[in-house]
Amino acid sequence: MHNAATRSSGCRRGGRPTGLRRHAIRRIDTVFGILVCLLMAMTVTLTPFGTAANAASATNGSLTISARGGGDASGGHPLVGDTYAVAYVAGVTLNDDGTGISGFTTRAPFKRFDREWGELTSSQANAAAKEIADYAGKHGRYDYTDRRTGGDGTVTISGLAPGLYLVNRVGVADANRKYRCDPFFVTIPEFDAGASDYQVTAAPKFEELPVPPGPTTTPEPGATPTPTPTAPETPGRSDIAKTGAAIMRYVEAAVILGAIAFAAMFVHTQLRRRD
Repeated sequence: MHNAATRSSGCRRGGRPTGLRRHAIRRIDTVFGILVCLLMAMTVTLTPFGTAANAASATNGSLTISARGGGDASGGHPLVGDTYAVAYVAGVTLNDDGTGISGFTTRAPFKRFDREWGELTSSQANAAAKEIADYAGKHGRYDYTDRRTGGDGTVTISGLAPGLYLVNRVGVADANRKYRCDPFFVTIPEFDAGASDYQVTAAPKFEELPVPPGPTTTPEPGATPTPTPTAPETPGRSDIAKTGAAIMRYVEAAVILGAIAFAAMFVHTQLRRRD
């Protein structure tokens, strides 16, 4: 009778209900399966980030802006205290042998300005640079802002992935107001006889104005002069930094999910072993 009662009640090993244990195992199986699927999905999602980051880190370059007035890039005097902003407009694809650029891929923020970048004439490039500079300033699309020239008239931006960059002078020191320059494009890397150079130096072309811009009327006695407006410095937005922060969030989530999956697998194994 005792054995029959034990069998009919479905209890064993200290009276713990086998049915409840099996139900718990099935639930753990379900949770474990969901965690595995989530980890697989995160792995697929992280793949392009990792690939892009590794490719960029292996080929990063720099851009040095050398601003000099009253002469060419090697002559004249340095224009100190001017502010420049730089936007990453398009990525580049290099030839298989690395001796040139075979194509451009316009980045999402600038898709509306997409062009055959490698086929533009000087006038077309100048017009496109002005159009994109106006858009980037109004919509905060510069990747690097507040880059100010030092005592030698230069400023360097490092860690730049291969691509087409827009350079714009967005702030002018008082001493440099008689020098004007248009926004322009720079490509990283540059090539000379098939040899690539990732440390690029760009010299803006300045036009020297006959009279420095400023008020042309004499203010009345006691009146407060109206300051001459200068080009606004629009705060920029760094996609690399944001990309790096996003990657870290993905990694943290993956670690947490991995720990939960490991714990679930451990409990699942112990329950099956006892069962």
